[in-house]
Amino acid sequence: MKMTSIEENEMYMVRQAQSLRKTDPSSAKAWILTAKTLYPNAFNVQYEAYLLERDGKNSEKAANYFSIIATNFTNQHAELWQEVNALTSALRNETENTPEQEFYVKMYKHLTPEVQHSIFVHTISNCGDNLQQCIHSYILMFNKFPKTAATQAPRLLEMLAEGMKADPDVYQRMLVEEVLPMIQNKPPELNPVLACRLYTNSLEYYLRQIMDDEKCDTTEAWKNIFKVLMLCGQMMGWEPFLPFSKQVNQNVYWDKLVKILRGSPAGSSQVLFYATTLFIYSLHGYIRKLRIEDAEVSHVLVEGFIDWSPEGGEVQSMDWTPEGGEVQSMEPPKFSATTAISQELSEAFLHAARCWQLLNTEQFQRDFSQLMLALPLAPWISRFLFDLAIYFGHRDEANKLMADMTTQSTLVQSLQILSLNLMQGSMTLQGFQCILKILAELPATSGQLLENISLKSHRHMIFLPLTKIALIQYCTRAIISRLSRMLFEPNCSDRLLGDLLALLQLSSDKDVVLKQHIFNLITQRKSFNLHVLSNYIIATDIIEELAFIWNSQQQDDANFELTGSPTGSSGASGATNATAVATTQPRRIGTRGADKGARDEFKSLIRQQIARCNEHVPTLVANFITQEQLTLVQHIFGMAPPVETIVIK
Repeated sequence: MKMTSIEENEMYMVRQAQSLRKTDPSSAKAWILTAKTLYPNAFNVQYEAYLLERDGKNSEKAANYFSIIATNFTNQHAELWQEVNALTSALRNETENTPEQEFYVKMYKHLTPEVQHSIFVHTISNCGDNLQQCIHSYILMFNKFPKTAATQAPRLLEMLAEGMKADPDVYQRMLVEEVLPMIQNKPPELNPVLACRLYTNSLEYYLRQIMDDEKCDTTEAWKNIFKVLMLCGQMMGWEPFLPFSKQVNQNVYWDKLVKILRGSPAGSSQVLFYATTLFIYSLHGYIRKLRIEDAEVSHVLVEGFIDWSPEGGEVQSMDWTPEGGEVQSMEPPKFSATTAISQELSEAFLHAARCWQLLNTEQFQRDFSQLMLALPLAPWISRFLFDLAIYFGHRDEANKLMADMTTQSTLVQSLQILSLNLMQGSMTLQGFQCILKILAELPATSGQLLENISLKSHRHMIFLPLTKIALIQYCTRAIISRLSRMLFEPNCSDRLLGDLLALLQLSSDKDVVLKQHIFNLITQRKSFNLHVLSNYIIATDIIEELAFIWNSQQQDDANFELTGSPTGSSGASGATNATAVATTQPRRIGTRGADKGARDEFKSLIRQQIARCNEHVPTLVANFITQEQLTLVQHIFGMAPPVETIVIK
């Protein structure tokens, strides 16, 4: 289009000013003053006047010209929008601005509030498809004009929800860190579907922090999650839940949830989200406590043992579960206090379990399943469901779930398979092979013997710490539990009785009734040979009882033989001594026809074993299991599979 003579004159003056702006600002201003007098409503003239003041760093006068063009030419001219974008960009980064951006911040302060607000409104209107720019403009407007959030926040939240479809990380961060803090004091009314969606995204954001960032302050993260839950609840008019506090017992949260549940319709979204949050909170506490925070020691939920000896001291059989795939019991199992953290672990597990059961009822199951798919909880859920299955005695289900736990160590997997094996009531060859694998992978952390891994009369669970001594104790108890049943079989072998005595050294002050029963069986026999004394039996209570039996049977017709180390051997436990016994015929010391030489040799053998009483008994017992594994397998299963010998050091 051909310019008119007026437009030609206007542009001539603007070009003259432009040519002099850098070299002779005063002359450039003279041209612009003349142009403003002749053409006061021309955009090019007003814009060039603004540029002269901008380049001269005169923020107040630049603000005057910017107000004129921003008010009168809002829907025209790309040059104006370049300046608007530069201004809003500077406002977004006030703490890290360049000198040029600092000028825009100063100029903004000289604009009237009406012009400031109109800049944001027109910027939002002209963002087009640039969703991120539009959202940033909304956030800026809310920061500068907080009252606008009451009416404009729903639109901003819709945009954020839309942006999360393409880039969830970016828009979740903007939602949680920038937008929600601005509206928390006066939240707008929101569509329930959108509010629930925003809460789910906020929850996902914080859960990723908790799971992926080792430096994350989990207490602060949960405090924020509960704040967002309360905020979204306000948007939807829900009955308020309780704020987060580490000092609040989880029973208090559960009681509040039950109260809300009773007053809500079936399938209520309010109950769904409150219960889901409480479930994840309990689940996180459970998974976190499985690893003690101050030490690199994990815990694994395993089957406890039933103490077969009754209060009266009489020996009875101890079968307590069917041979099928499920443990049938009207009552859920108890948790035994084995370590200082056992109580906290069991409480966190039970809280998560009852939330899980509520959320998997017919009224919530479908929506809860969709929520679980949307949240990054797969590693926690697979471990929890496995533990839940063994807690309820669902062995077949637990076997299927084990395949989902791909990140765990072979040590943990072997321990869990052993526990499943014991759940059926009788350890199988697979369980024994797991024991050998566990003993081959013992951790460096020593630990200590546990209390209460065996209880009377009812099924129970224990949280087993992955320490060397605790693992040896659990494996030993599994073998004792299986072997001691054979005491009730006719003609149980001398070797079985001796092997049990070797294993029972690990619990010297326990199993008194069982040990006494073994000694009774020995004294009732006309002939008895104890093969394992010199290599593996060092417990003084057992040695003293054996010495008493040997001395008393010298007067009887019975023959009580102890197999000692050959002359010159050290008598120490371990692979070296075991090899010596295998290659040299050991000395057999019997009571029948014993002369003074035999009695002296017996006394020497007893002194030799008592001198070893300070050896590390757990290591000794672990070596006994691995070195005598063929004999143990023969006792338990009547077979000798090809298995490797492992030495515990």
